[in-house]
Amino acid sequence: MPQIFIVDDSISVRKALEITFKRHALTSHSAVSGEEALEALQNESTTFDLLMVDVIMPGMSGLELCSTLRRQERFQSMPVILMSGNVDDEIRMQARDAGANAVLRKPFSQDELIPMVEGLLPGRAPATTPEPAGPPPQVAAPAPAPATPVETAPPAPAAPDPEPAPTPPTPAAAPERPVGGAQALIARYQADPHAEALALLDASHKLMGHQGRPLDPKLLSFAAYFVNTARVVGHQFMAESLQTVSLRFQQREIVLHVHADFTLIVVMRSGPDAGKLLN
Repeated sequence: MPQIFIVDDSISVRKALEITFKRHALTSHSAVSGEEALEALQNESTTFDLLMVDVIMPGMSGLELCSTLRRQERFQSMPVILMSGNVDDEIRMQARDAGANAVLRKPFSQDELIPMVEGLLPGRAPATTPEPAGPPPQVAAPAPAPATPVETAPPAPAAPDPEPAPTPPTPAAAPERPVGGAQALIARYQADPHAEALALLDASHKLMGHQGRPLDPKLLSFAAYFVNTARVVGHQFMAESLQTVSLRFQQREIVLHVHADFTLIVVMRSGPDAGKLLN
């Protein structure tokens, strides 16, 4: 059975990958840093068929780990996939120079993850051709958009971990006729005096519009990753589809309503200062 080594300082990323790989008959091990991974890889009794490494980590980065391994004959042929919340031409060029085989944008779905992994594993028939680490053909690219899980889409800032991400253009107000059943949900929260902000994402987690105070793009990226992770947990352990994710804090609660064609993010305020804050 193929052995995959996951290197990421985020426990949520590691667990989501481990669960997904297990469902596809792939064994995985993990490390929380580049230094820990390098120590494990230098162990002569340890062998792996593929390495998945986060680009930005405390200490040794994924690019540094990949470059270090490529300078050793033992690891020159090991497939390496770099993971990043921001995939652009510069990241692709750095990944190519470091010797990586492919770059995967976070957050990601198993529909793009598994074909890329199987395309690089020895003896596994690829479902699709993985994206090369080098720069793509020179074509005009749309402006960046937040959190899209499809690697073949235009570059977009998204970061499930605290990584720097470019600020997207200020979105317009929420659309008058949102997709699917979002209209009824939006109307419900518009009438709720505790609702502070709404953000509507499409099926690929692109921001369609918002009401109330604008939400930080990083929050939208984290929300998209929570949805992807919760979906994996639901299918793996409960055999049920995800409907709602709720995160409660001291003064606020974030509610994610998940449907096939949209995700509605709602920020609710609680406490004595609660008031109707939506515009």
